[in-house]
Amino acid sequence: MCCSADGRATAAGGAADGALRLCVTNVQRFSLHDGGGIRSVAFTKGCPFRCPWCCNPENLSFEPEVSWHERLCLGCSVRADGRRDANGAPCDTPPERCPAAAKELLGQWRAVDELAAELLRDLPFYEESGGGVTVSGGECLAGAARQRAVLALLERCHAGGASTALETTLATPLAVTSERLVAACDAFLVDFKIAERKRSLAVTGIDPAARDANLARIIEAGGRVVARMPIIPGYTDDDACVLANARHAAELGIRRADVLPFHQLGQAKYASVGLPYEMADVPPLTEADVGRIVSLVESAGLEVVVHGE
Repeated sequence: MCCSADGRATAAGGAADGALRLCVTNVQRFSLHDGGGIRSVAFTKGCPFRCPWCCNPENLSFEPEVSWHERLCLGCSVRADGRRDANGAPCDTPPERCPAAAKELLGQWRAVDELAAELLRDLPFYEESGGGVTVSGGECLAGAARQRAVLALLERCHAGGASTALETTLATPLAVTSERLVAACDAFLVDFKIAERKRSLAVTGIDPAARDANLARIIEAGGRVVARMPIIPGYTDDDACVLANARHAAELGIRRADVLPFHQLGQAKYASVGLPYEMADVPPLTEADVGRIVSLVESAGLEVVVHGE
C-alpha cells in the first residue's frame, strides 16, 4: 500500500476477500509512554509525511521492506560482483535464512482480528495499571482503507475490555466518522510540531490547518485530546513556536501537553533502511532547555507531562 502526501491510499488495506488488514512492523509490549499505564503499541507501517527528526524511519515506507544491520553481518554470502543494496546489504540472502539475523523483514500484513487477539492477551496488565492499547505509526490514519482497519482494531480492543489510544498527526482527510472514532478511542495523542503553517508544509508536509479541522470534529464529538509536542532543535524549540502551539492547544480546549525532548534513539535505524539522517550531529536538549519549554507551555494554562505517560 502506498499513499500520497494528502493521505489518500492508492491500494486497499484489505485482502481480496474483504478482510481488514494492517501492515505492522512491531507490537511493543509493556510500553510506558504511549497513553498511560502499561500499554501494547501496534506500529503501523507507512507515513505520507517526512519529519527530519523521525525516530521510526522503518515506518516511513508503506510496504514491507528488508533492513540490514552491518554490525551483525558475518559476510558469509557476499555477492561476487561486490554489489550492495541501498541499505548496504552485500548479499541476496532473505531475512529468514540469514544466520546472524543481520537482515530483518520490516512489516507484515496482519488481519485485524488476529492483531486484536494478540493485543488483548495483556489485558490483565492493562487493568492493573490503567493502561491499554495504542495504535501508532508511521501515520496510523493515512488513507481511507487504513482508517477503516484501525477503527475496526480499536473497536475490537474496546469490546475486549481494553482502553485505547491513537498517536497521530490527525492531518490526513478523515474517511470515518468522528463520532464512531471517538466512541472507539479513549485518547487522541495529537502532534503539535512546527506551528507556522508555511514552514510546516515545506519541512514535513504536515498541514496544521488540516489537523485543526479534524481536531474540531473530534473535540465536538467528545474526544479526549492530548497535545504531543516534540521539541526539536532548530525546528520546534524556539519560544515563539512553543508558545504558539501551547496557546493554540489551549484555545482548542486541550488541557494537557506531552513535551517530548529530542533524542537520538532512532539514528541507527536510518542506515539499516538506506536512508540519510540529517540530525546525526544534533545534541540532545539540556535540562535547562526542557525546563524553559515546560514553563512556557504551563504559562498557556496546560498541564505538562515530560516524555508523556
